[in-house]
Amino acid sequence: MQQLLVVGDIHGFPETFVELLDVGSFEQRVLQLADLSGRPGLRGDNLHDHLVKKDGLQHAVRALRETNGPPCFGIGFSSGGTALWSAVKEGLEIQALICVSSTRLRFETSPLNIPTIVFWGDLDPHRPTEIWNDAVPECCKTYAGKHHDFYRVDALAPNSPLRTDIGAFIESVSGLHSGGPAPAR
Repeated sequence: MQQLLVVGDIHGFPETFVELLDVGSFEQRVLQLADLSGRPGLRGDNLHDHLVKKDGLQHAVRALRETNGPPCFGIGFSSGGTALWSAVKEGLEIQALICVSSTRLRFETSPLNIPTIVFWGDLDPHRPTEIWNDAVPECCKTYAGKHHDFYRVDALAPNSPLRTDIGAFIESVSGLHSGGPAPAR
């Protein structure tokens, strides 16, 4: 059984994981940024400040690198995706990475050595430029009319474009087959 390592956002989404994927058989492991950063009581802006203005992100990255288990797929929501990206850069071994609304990735300057895809809402004012999207991640997709936190509904809604695109990416990387194409840039 393949494993899906999920890292939530600063608000604790997802607290527990409803079946996200409509492909394959995945054991899902959900980790919270607050726990990973060493401050389990923090949420929202307080957690964001701890991550970006203090050493919380470094703690989260270290905790992710020490995560035991077989190689897996990583999916991170917002700052959770940024933590996963940084952990991969520092040695976390996963098969592929999916980042949803991880806008702080705009500060990354080079691609990872694994398959990556990023998803954005086009109304998110902090998403990276198209130049960045063409240079750093392997694939990207921007959803029209969507804000930063669109994933809170779309990740859980059956047959949503986000769920379909996540599934297609995982299928394309893992060799599973659903008959659908991988998501386009």
